[in-house]
Amino acid sequence: MSSFFSIKNLTYKINNQIFFKNFNLVIDKKKFTSLIASSGSGKSMLTKIISAIIPTTDKCVLNNISLNKETVLNYLPKIGIVTNDFNQDFLFKKVKDELAYPLENLGFPEHKINSKIDIASKYFKIENLLNKDIKDLTLSERKKLLIILALMHEPALLVLDDAFYGLTSNDQEFMLEKLKELTSRGLTILNITSKLDTIYKSDKVFILHEFKIKKEGTVKEIFEQDSYLRKIGLDIPFVVDVSLKLKFYDLISDIYFDISELEGALWK
Repeated sequence: MSSFFSIKNLTYKINNQIFFKNFNLVIDKKKFTSLIASSGSGKSMLTKIISAIIPTTDKCVLNNISLNKETVLNYLPKIGIVTNDFNQDFLFKKVKDELAYPLENLGFPEHKINSKIDIASKYFKIENLLNKDIKDLTLSERKKLLIILALMHEPALLVLDDAFYGLTSNDQEFMLEKLKELTSRGLTILNITSKLDTIYKSDKVFILHEFKIKKEGTVKEIFEQDSYLRKIGLDIPFVVDVSLKLKFYDLISDIYFDISELEGALWK
């Protein structure tokens, strides 16, 4: 398995306060990786470091590009970033024009732009939104649009910083399914989040606390650390919580992420 993105020996401080110290993280190519953390543990700061908003020198390496001031213009087009910013302004009135803008910036011809918008809108099932005013979209539709926008230029790495807040449960499930599918086509995903019902499809999960990686494992291995997760301020999703309790009493043998699957296991 090849390392695709890494942070190596990162130490970051402001004045005399150290946030990250000798921090390391390795993300594998074409995988859905989640990094979970409660508020104040370093999620947003880490996103800013990855996206070069906070400048570092040769600490982040993406597909053999070591991020520094000389390489930043080669590095940034290879990532897509979505943050949990409910006040993010869109630049255009219409959805279609907003989707076209990043491609126009990259110099794509009109026919190619139209083709990419057509493919993306069908894949994410937003054809009915293309000619709508963005101000008329629901919050969930706007959040979907932000994720799709980050993918329009076909980045190699998609970084999601608590990006699923505001989505309806159905939209969240749909988007996670479609994003997971994209990893099989070459996309690498880093989902940085405090929302644990967004990590079910992860190939690997890291726990970040107090600016340090404390634990790592599969989704089920991480949820088996439920006492620790609660201790550091993370909420266990309802279905997982019920599964853990039933598993403790030997009423089921596994952890479930879907209520219907849990009901099926109980009624076998």
